[in-house]
Amino acid sequence: MIHPWRRLRDLHGWELRWHRPEDDADAGFTLFEEQVISLRTDLTWEERRCTVLHECLHAERGPTLVGVLAEREELRVRRETARLLLPSVQDIGDVLVWAHTVDEAATELLVDAHVLSDRLAWLTAKERAYLRRRALNCRRDGGLL
Repeated sequence: MIHPWRRLRDLHGWELRWHRPEDDADAGFTLFEEQVISLRTDLTWEERRCTVLHECLHAERGPTLVGVLAEREELRVRRETARLLLPSVQDIGDVLVWAHTVDEAATELLVDAHVLSDRLAWLTAKERAYLRRRALNCRRDGGLL
């Protein structure tokens, strides 16, 4: 299991700060010149865990140019965050067979709904096939699969 807070601790010279929602609506952001990662104060435990890893990845990868390159970098970081926090498609399948909502499944998997949705959006063909087989073999009246 990955430990986002340990990863933050291992970013030598970087500081964690907190910002209020009324000051900035973003869940988190990285200030490269100041070596600061800031998280919004009203995040849930799962949102904090996901956001701190996301921002650590930005800090590790370094600043990018604006525009299309920045958008691509954001997608890369989102994808890596989802894969690091949810490496096992089997674990995801175990939860999806009984969970009634994405939020419920995400909480069980110790992530936020955005990260779970990203992981599901970027499944490999093999992972997608596994989840389809899992859904077909599962008898239940509920769940997301």
